[in-house]
Amino acid sequence: MDKKILAVIAALCMIPMIAPVSAQDADTSVQTTVTSEQTDRIYCVGSVSKIYSTAAVMQLVDEGKVELDAPITEYIPDFKMADERYKDITVRMLMNHSSGLPGSDGANNDLYEDNDNYAHDHILESLASRQLAAAPGEYAAYCNVGFVLLEIIAENVSGMSFTEYIQKNIAPKVGASHTGSAICLMDSDMAAQQVPLYKFGSIANDYEYQMAIGSGGVYATAPDLANFGSAFFTGNESLLSEERKSEMSTRWTDDEDLDGYGLGWDFVEDLKYQNEGIKVVGKGGDVTDMHAQLLVAPDEEISVAVLSANGLSSYNQLMAEALMDVVLEERGKEISDLTAPEPQIVDTIPDKYMSYSGLYFIGSAVGPQIYSITFDDAMMYKLSLTTGNSEVIKYRYTSDDGFVKVTDSGKMTTDRETVYFEERNGKVYIMADQFTVASGLGSSTSHMYVGEALDENPVPDSVQQSFDKLGQSKFVMYNQKYSSTDYNDPFIRTVTNEAYHGYLMGVSRRGTKVSKMVDETHTESFTTIPSTINRDLLDMTLNEKTLSDGSSVLSFDMSDGSSYRSVDTLPELTGNVKEIVLTTC
Repeated sequence: MDKKILAVIAALCMIPMIAPVSAQDADTSVQTTVTSEQTDRIYCVGSVSKIYSTAAVMQLVDEGKVELDAPITEYIPDFKMADERYKDITVRMLMNHSSGLPGSDGANNDLYEDNDNYAHDHILESLASRQLAAAPGEYAAYCNVGFVLLEIIAENVSGMSFTEYIQKNIAPKVGASHTGSAICLMDSDMAAQQVPLYKFGSIANDYEYQMAIGSGGVYATAPDLANFGSAFFTGNESLLSEERKSEMSTRWTDDEDLDGYGLGWDFVEDLKYQNEGIKVVGKGGDVTDMHAQLLVAPDEEISVAVLSANGLSSYNQLMAEALMDVVLEERGKEISDLTAPEPQIVDTIPDKYMSYSGLYFIGSAVGPQIYSITFDDAMMYKLSLTTGNSEVIKYRYTSDDGFVKVTDSGKMTTDRETVYFEERNGKVYIMADQFTVASGLGSSTSHMYVGEALDENPVPDSVQQSFDKLGQSKFVMYNQKYSSTDYNDPFIRTVTNEAYHGYLMGVSRRGTKVSKMVDETHTESFTTIPSTINRDLLDMTLNEKTLSDGSSVLSFDMSDGSSYRSVDTLPELTGNVKEIVLTTC
């Protein structure tokens, strides 16, 4: 049976152009049914890069140069943190997101028309002053910096840059002639093959370079990415031994309630395919303007890559699944779509749930928020206290001891959400089963911890008042390089509310962050939710900064390296503005 590699390029308005490839071997030259101009466009594959960094270090494991369960300090002697538990982090923990590292480092990762290596060169310095979010190995929460550390391990052990490593030890072994990073891409003939980027549909935009290569900065064409995926077919040892590939495609924990990462892979079990006895692994990726999905069925020898400019990797995944289904059906394996669960609604809520009334920190598509949860005899009510949206979300009790989301008329919603309360490690958590429908694309499911009961934080009035005043100020990012994509929307605002005394909400283009007030100038991350909802936790500090003209401003400094300064007024940049005077810190 021929191996099947599908490369899909969904450019600009998500209009797909499909390039199917059949090959006897992964390094066989690509035969396409569309023009080379279409298939040879280069995209950033975003977090799919994590499979490249995992594969690189796994090659070194195969060579006996790295041990998966050795502490990473053996390979990065300069790695230190303010939290002594950093010494317990192993190489494997970096790969499965269970290291306890605090998510991401935000300084100069994404740059327009610029390949400055600041993100790589300063990561150890940035981590040196930070605390862990959890004990190493306790649970998995998506973590970008772990894969930058894998990049550094590959460099330290191999003696070459990560870009060189990919181009010498990975790309040629899978017949990928258009794969690299911004380090080589910007200064080579490959730059002419970069996919055009647009804003607002038709306004040409500068090209985006992701400089945290190991976590999100690999660049490739769709055929190159699909060929890379074929290296994980059962029996293909062009990159890795079967033992290493098996470790990568094995769920990191047997606890079905915890996030189901493999090593590098976002998922190594997909319910839709499991129902048919088919193993599928996958990894998605997003940067500001480009998105990716790699889907591999190792035993079926199918690899699907979908790249897009604009959109979301979750859409790319649905497209990749649709293509996977077509190939499987051609082989006589019918794949059934998932159907929404139909829980049985019960009229009366047990009295035990009345004690769960209170405030909760709950993750959502726009970031975490603080909600008030209350109950009466027949209904659970959830009200956001941080977005200004006063809509009450309603839930009915079900026979499996959960609460399903309903409309005002009491009917279950199309996007089926059922939540459960669970006491674990002395805390009250919320678990959610979600069935989501993307119109015209398909459906997806998830099962994860999403919330945690909020403890009281009785800080003195002086502390609360200090942060209440921040809501009257405007804050704008100022410490990134001029080329940073963060300047697309560089603002942050703060929200406080007497209903959640002692807590602060920060709202920016990166989403929302909730932290706990410590004193008049410091807040700390505080949640212990054992899932990816706990990714990218931040501490915040208020500092006085002196500008070059001698004046002082208030600076809102995040533990990920990003800083925002207060401004009295914001200039209106009309067509009449010919000059802007910059004042630096």
